[in-house]
Amino acid sequence: MNDRLIRGVFPEENIRFAACQAATLCNVAVSSHQADWVSGWLLSEALTCATLLSIDLTDGERLTLRWEYPGPLGSILADVDENAGVRGFTQRLRLMPEVATLAEAISGQGRIGVISSYPNREGRKGMTQAIFRDVARDLAHFLSLSFQVETALVVGLIMPPEERIVLKAAVGLLLQPLPGCDPEYFDQVRQGVERADFREWLEASPHRPEEVVENLPVEGAPSYLDESTPSYHCHCTHAKVEAVLRMLEPEELLDMLTKDGEAQVTCHFCAKNYAFSRPDLKNLLRQSQSGHA
Repeated sequence: MNDRLIRGVFPEENIRFAACQAATLCNVAVSSHQADWVSGWLLSEALTCATLLSIDLTDGERLTLRWEYPGPLGSILADVDENAGVRGFTQRLRLMPEVATLAEAISGQGRIGVISSYPNREGRKGMTQAIFRDVARDLAHFLSLSFQVETALVVGLIMPPEERIVLKAAVGLLLQPLPGCDPEYFDQVRQGVERADFREWLEASPHRPEEVVENLPVEGAPSYLDESTPSYHCHCTHAKVEAVLRMLEPEELLDMLTKDGEAQVTCHFCAKNYAFSRPDLKNLLRQSQSGHA
């Protein structure tokens, strides 16, 4: 099933929605990071959530989401652009066998922060407590409190606990009220999609985004507005990594030359490795010492 992101509205109820299937991009992330089942599940939930939030991004805007929990997992970071290009990683990628469940990995209330940024300026930002110990619900809580947008957010994964981790489905759903929506009615809908039986239905078999929308506890018919194709997309390049090395002090570059004779830099987001040879480092060191870094 191909990755897809759709959005639309329920015009009678004044509720807007976004729904996605993001299994392919999640598989790219889990495979690239060589995450185990626990870490891979939580990372996939975060990436699916980030995919849904791309529907509001314009003018080169990016959202960076960071969940921090007290358990062995530590933190999750996800990043999304206006084209539904997402990337992310967890602080710890290998938790098993010491940690056997998602609850153990999170292990308590934490906090969640979101930063919006544009090419030349910073946008909105905020932080709230992560009280639900659940990636999607904690993000919905953040949007409702910090960004003042009442939100229902749910993610359903199908990810068998096998040695080679392959997601068969990663479905996400976002609901938000529009002006004129009855607050009590929206709260009923939110409670409906947060019920355990709805989550169980999501994870029983792969569903197209339209199937998810059409099975919502909403009386009216949906109106679909547009569709896009989300993907796992990292913006790292050799030139960008080199620019980071240029910012190091000459002493640090000299230490790399003396100890290792080369530098290996791995991108946190996509796990791609960039190699800098002895001549590369010597060139960077000369530029740094001459003040042209």
